[in-house]
Amino acid sequence: MRNRILVAVAFLVAAAAVFAFSRIVPVGRIGTGYAAERTCACVFVSGRALDSCLHDLDPLARKLVRVDVRDGEVRTRAALIITARARFDAATGCTLVE
Repeated sequence: MRNRILVAVAFLVAAAAVFAFSRIVPVGRIGTGYAAERTCACVFVSGRALDSCLHDLDPLARKLVRVDVRDGEVRTRAALIITARARFDAATGCTLVE
């Protein structure tokens, strides 16, 4: 009897984790994409320093999203699995490519 209860609880926890993950990832993709494109435009189009551009983001986004700027690209990452990349082109500006 006790083993059945443990199996049922484990199943419910796993189902809740899958449900939460399926809801969190799409929202995380929106957030990382927004941070990547906005930071790209701020750094490469406006010519501002990265520190100044990071203050344009929401305080929670500054804590959760890691920003990496190099070679005309901005890469963002949240929760180690949700990523986005924005690339600068002089003719078109910044474009979200990933």
